[in-house]
Amino acid sequence: MRKIGTLLLGACLLGALISPAGAAKPTKLWTDSPGDAGLNGEAIPGFDQGGFDLTEGSITKNKSNLEFTVTSAAMPPMGALPELTRFMWAFAVNGVSYRVTAKSLEVGKPNPADQSNMDQIGKVYPNGFFRLEGDCGATTVGAASLVGCKTLGYLAGKFDPASKSFTFIVPMKAVKAKTGSVLTTGAGDAATLCAATACWITHVAERSSGSTVIDAAVWSSSYKIPR
Repeated sequence: MRKIGTLLLGACLLGALISPAGAAKPTKLWTDSPGDAGLNGEAIPGFDQGGFDLTEGSITKNKSNLEFTVTSAAMPPMGALPELTRFMWAFAVNGVSYRVTAKSLEVGKPNPADQSNMDQIGKVYPNGFFRLEGDCGATTVGAASLVGCKTLGYLAGKFDPASKSFTFIVPMKAVKAKTGSVLTTGAGDAATLCAATACWITHVAERSSGSTVIDAAVWSSSYKIPR
């Protein structure tokens, strides 16, 4: 897939986060019961305060962009505990799977599976990091099976602790979507790590198929992009 530049995804879209003009009413895609964040399916008290307890995921069409919003039961002032975890949402557009990876803070590093993203070394994103990914696949490195996705571009987005949510913007053309396109949950290697539609996962093992899931949510319906 063609890589989409940071400026195209960022500079052209940042204003859409503060200007709701042209945005449709949000559509709820999935919900998750509060109080179930923890490790490997076992709830642990206090994990919700780290911003990991997922409760809702929604989408809004705003002109030529798709705005995804994730809401949690609670959220610390920094959005979520940085560098220890990351959020992933796998979705498909007309059957083609993509994934968005989000963190409240990112220290740039290459992909250990294929050493891609070398351009990120030394870069720091202190106010949120959102990456669009595609062409996901598994790679065996020693005894580990790593799941990696190609970087398609970097997205505009923000964490909002006041509303216990964060939002990221996906340009429709970045995922070859248009009016009438149908979005469903992602499949294949794009969704392997979460074993669900969306999840918070540990940073250390975020590319291993046996990694630790903190909280996950499943989207079982579909969304047709309106006019």
